[in-house]
Amino acid sequence: MTRTKFIHAALSGAASLAFALAPAMAATASNDTTGAESNNEAEVEIKNDITILQENELKVYNNINVDVNTGDNSASKNTGDGSVKTGDANSKVDVSNSGNSNTLSLEGNGSGDYSASNKTTGWDSNNEAEVEVKNDVDVTQTNKAYVKNKIDVDADTGGNDADKNTGDGSVDTGDADVDVIVANDLNSNELEIDGLGAAGDPSASNEETGAESNNEAEVEIKNDVDVLQENRLCVDNDVDVDVDTGDNSADKNTGDGSVKTGDADVDVEVSTEGNSNDASVDTGVEGDFEASNETTGFDSNNEAEVEVKNDVDVTQENKSKVGNHGDIDADTGGNDADKNTGDGSTDTGDSDVDVEVSTDVNSNSLD
Repeated sequence: MTRTKFIHAALSGAASLAFALAPAMAATASNDTTGAESNNEAEVEIKNDITILQENELKVYNNINVDVNTGDNSASKNTGDGSVKTGDANSKVDVSNSGNSNTLSLEGNGSGDYSASNKTTGWDSNNEAEVEVKNDVDVTQTNKAYVKNKIDVDADTGGNDADKNTGDGSVDTGDADVDVIVANDLNSNELEIDGLGAAGDPSASNEETGAESNNEAEVEIKNDVDVLQENRLCVDNDVDVDVDTGDNSADKNTGDGSVKTGDADVDVEVSTEGNSNDASVDTGVEGDFEASNETTGFDSNNEAEVEVKNDVDVTQENKSKVGNHGDIDADTGGNDADKNTGDGSTDTGDSDVDVEVSTDVNSNSLD
């Protein structure tokens, strides 16, 4: 019975992107009843400059060779008897390559009331109230992967002969199992930036400022975030399996001469995971922001300011080269029962090989 089954799959790059940088709230700028000859400014300004590049490159090369054989059988030159019984040469090869993946979730300028106000400003005054949120975000996530899996499987239940018998001479074999699983998981970047704004009640206000006064109230939030996550991975898995249950011969018998073998099991499992970067950057400031000048006096010069500045640079980089090579030979003998004129028996079996190779490679995580 010969069963050959092999599966191989490669899934290339996937990029997932979800971002929202919009004020989901009220924004108000107001001048109210400003005084004579005054110069008033009220401003709410939200600036987003976002550059995102997510890039995958994947090359997969799978070359699978399976040869399953239940013997090169011969019952030879018999004028009576001479029997070969074989069966079983099972092969299962499972190759799975996943791919590069980028995931980005960017969320900013969260809920809150933005307000800038000048109210009832006095004589000849110069008033300014400003709320400003600035985001400059550059995100680059790149993966490169080169995968080569070359698998050569040969399962055999003997090169059988019952030879030159004029009576008896028997070979009974079977069982040669091969199970090879190779799985590569490759590169992945995941980034979540949350905040980048005012999640609260920012407010800047001048109110009832006095004559000839110069007043300024300002709330300013600045974020400059540069993130680079980069993976490179080169994987070469080469698995050679040769499983054999003997080079059997019952030889030159004129009676008897028997070889019975079976069992030569190989189990190979190679797993390579990949580079992984995980970054979570939160530059959101939660709370109540308020800068205020109120009822300022004659000829006064007043300033109230709240300023939050973030400058975040994140670089995470992995390089990997993984090579697993294997040469596996399981054999249950080069059997002979030889030049028998009666009896002469070889009974073998069992030759188990279990190989497991696992590589986990590089990983960066930033929170």
